Parts: sequence; structure tokens; C-alpha cells
Amino acid sequence: MITEQERKQFRNLPQNSPEWLSARRGRVTASRCADVIGKSEKTKKYYAAHYDYLMEILTEHITGRAVERFVTQAMERGIEQQPFAQAAYEMKMDVSVEEVGLIVHPEIEMFACSPDGLVGETGLVEYKCPTTRVHLEYLEAGVVPEEYIPQINAQLACMPEREYCDFVSFDDRVPFGMQLFIRRHYRDKQRIWELEVEVKRFLEELAEHGKKLAACRPVQFSEVK
Repeated sequence: MITEQERKQFRNLPQNSPEWLSARRGRVTASRCADVIGKSEKTKKYYAAHYDYLMEILTEHITGRAVERFVTQAMERGIEQQPFAQAAYEMKMDVSVEEVGLIVHPEIEMFACSPDGLVGETGLVEYKCPTTRVHLEYLEAGVVPEEYIPQINAQLACMPEREYCDFVSFDDRVPFGMQLFIRRHYRDKQRIWELEVEVKRFLEELAEHGKKLAACRPVQFSEVK
């Protein structure tokens, strides 16, 4: 069981540091919750991404090492642009963003999040620096993209004292007045509860797979005929 001291230590870890990667290893994280809950409306079966993520976490539990994830050129650019997105957001909203490490859910210990920042006493912020085409699509739609709702709801689930999360898209390649897109997503108790149920179910599924593998043992040469 995680202690309060460990919770505080995790909270202060710099994101992407070796210690942060170690703390989140084997846990369901907010950024992958879309994979946890994604299923077909017709068949009610989970998509392949659900099972891929299940095996990723199971691998981390068995090996004790974080699974390496491929970083595309677009993802690298997004990481590089995040400080500029934060500066633009802080100036536009007249706020100061506090960085934070890993936040473990108050009741589900193997469920955690790492929001891009804390805003005041009740807010969160999540930055995206997508391709220009995607950024323009966000501007035109004018709403928080549905694909990021599970991630945001997961962050709010892990931090029940927070009431909203600002979704931010930033692209410095478009004209100045179009570079920043901000939409606020408020706490949705029903969808958060539904997400928590799915996460618990996912962790139960993970435990069942773990039990099956634990029952396996290497075959000895003497047993081979």
C-alpha cells in the first residue's frame, strides 16, 4: 500500500525523469485511458488498443522495467513546443502554472496521472502541440476534442479537489491570432465514475492475466522427452 510520504514524493518528481518513469511503471495512467475504455458500440468488445495496453502494463510488472515507447518527429516537436504553449496560456489567462509530477488516485493505487500543470486551487491544464492541420480542426470545431476527454476525466478523477481542466492547443506556425486555442472542461461526475469503473475492471483483468502467468514455470531439460 502506498504511503502518504510516497504520494508526496511522487507528486514532486520531475516529469520524464528516471524516478518519475519508475513511479508510473505498471500503473494505468491518464494519457492511456482512451485505450482502457475504447470499445465497439455495436459489439461492446474492447478495441485492440485495450489489449495492447494490458500487455504493456503486464510486461512492466513482470520485468520491472518501463516499456519503451516510440517517439515520432511530431511528438518530439510537441514536447519542444510545450514551454511556449505554457507561456502563451499563462499570458492569455493571466495565471501562473505550477508543474507537478505523478498524482496517484486517492483510492485506486494503480491509477495515476501527470497533468501538464496546476492552475490556482481548482484548475488543471493540458497542452497539445499538434500538426497545423489538426490545430486548425480544433479551432474550427471549437470544443474539447472527444479523444482527449478520457485523459482529462482521468486527471480530474485522480485529483478530486480540482474542478476543471483547460484544454490548450498551440501552433506557432499559423498567424498570431490563431496560435492559441483554449477550452475549459468541467468535472463530470457521471463520466468520471464510469471511467473509474472501467479502470477497476481493467486492473482486475490485469490481475487475472498475472495469475495465469504466475502459474507457469520453465520446463526443465529433464522433462523434455
